[in-house]
Amino acid sequence: MTSTNPIILAVDDNTDSLNLLNTALSAEGYTVLVASSGQQAIDVLQKATPNLVLLDAMMPEMDGFTACKIIKQQHPDIPVIFMTGLSETEHVVNGLGLGAVDYLVKPLNHTELVARVKVHISNAEINNNTKAALDSTGQHLAAINQQGDVIWTTEKAQALVAGFNSKVKSHLLSWLAQAETDQQLQVQQGQNTLVISYIHAQNDGSHLIRIKAQNLKLLTQTLKLKLKITRREADVLYWVAQAKTDWEIAQILGISERTVNKHLEQVYRKLNVNNRTAASGLALQAIN
Repeated sequence: MTSTNPIILAVDDNTDSLNLLNTALSAEGYTVLVASSGQQAIDVLQKATPNLVLLDAMMPEMDGFTACKIIKQQHPDIPVIFMTGLSETEHVVNGLGLGAVDYLVKPLNHTELVARVKVHISNAEINNNTKAALDSTGQHLAAINQQGDVIWTTEKAQALVAGFNSKVKSHLLSWLAQAETDQQLQVQQGQNTLVISYIHAQNDGSHLIRIKAQNLKLLTQTLKLKLKITRREADVLYWVAQAKTDWEIAQILGISERTVNKHLEQVYRKLNVNNRTAASGLALQAIN
């Protein structure tokens, strides 16, 4: 369907409610699509991409909460507003936690309905324009929601976040709960060390992060060549520069702590330093 007007998908099992929504929104210049069930809404979304979804919370077979979860998984950029006759706080929190941007209590006040719709369509348009601009800069950015799920990424970051395993996600979620602007987190993912920088919290409660992948093999090779040390000494020095203890390095490299200590003694001698701090400083200079 092609339309120059914003498109709204209204979902409600009550025919009278759908008729009222269609009348009110059409009078404001919106193109209105209707669905009488959650599954029908999902089917409509396979054929058309609305600017916003108005979703009844309580419907038979598939309720609005289940439908919202599926919609946000398939179309994370489309704002969803719940329409509910329920006043209990837990239902509202549940809906917002699933990715909805707002809720309206039935019976609907049409002036408030139109005002909320305008605001959220405008916000979505701004967000989409911002994402497009970020994509064009080639930055490795991603937005993570409060459940640890990836909401969106720039094109450059897609491959990195696609490889997030359960351990990385768990570590990331714990860090996001207390992270502040410009703080960094390093996590190991295969041969890559992911350096994740916290940018800020967004209006929808999600977290904007920047991701940089450092190839472990390449980094240790760089240390080996620049500092004129052996490959195993480079392996040990890299993890020293990451503030790992001898025990942690031994576990990572599969060697004994005594062997780690022997390699470090050789590193100190070759670099003409006498402590971990000085050796780490030289290693970080070489890498950067």
